[in-house]
Amino acid sequence: MKIIKKPVRLTQLAPLSRQQHGATLIVALVMLLLISLLAAGGMQGSILQERMASNAHDGAISFQASEAALRQGEDNLMTTLTTRQTAYNEGLMGGPWAWDGADPAPSGVGNAGSNVSAQPAYHLAYLADVCPIEPGPCFERYLTTSRGQGGSDEAVTVLQSTVLLAPE
Repeated sequence: MKIIKKPVRLTQLAPLSRQQHGATLIVALVMLLLISLLAAGGMQGSILQERMASNAHDGAISFQASEAALRQGEDNLMTTLTTRQTAYNEGLMGGPWAWDGADPAPSGVGNAGSNVSAQPAYHLAYLADVCPIEPGPCFERYLTTSRGQGGSDEAVTVLQSTVLLAPE
């Protein structure tokens, strides 16, 4: 027995290939759309993380500026008699969180370098005398408030400390 194969005509395959045209293109476009969505989501996450890191850095700069002014105000209060006398007559501010650095007028201005949007300011005010139980000299207690800004006006830190001074 002899098997004879008939040659296949190209016209017989044509209907099958016409049915499959475009299916690969659609699958490729769907895959490209999914990859684009993943990339866009990743970029948004990266941008958000960069903003958070920038805000944290700005907050740290404002805290350091306020800390520098607070230490300078405390030092001036402890070492300079005229600063202490001026602070003795100064009234307390209403609330430290609402202090804009100008009203009431600051007792002095600190130096926080060039990374800040404005140099920090501090305010000194007399609180009260603290007297020991046993007879002896009373100590003066002062309130030091400082306000520092970071690289932008939006990052603000306000710090307060209490200084207890021996009588002179």
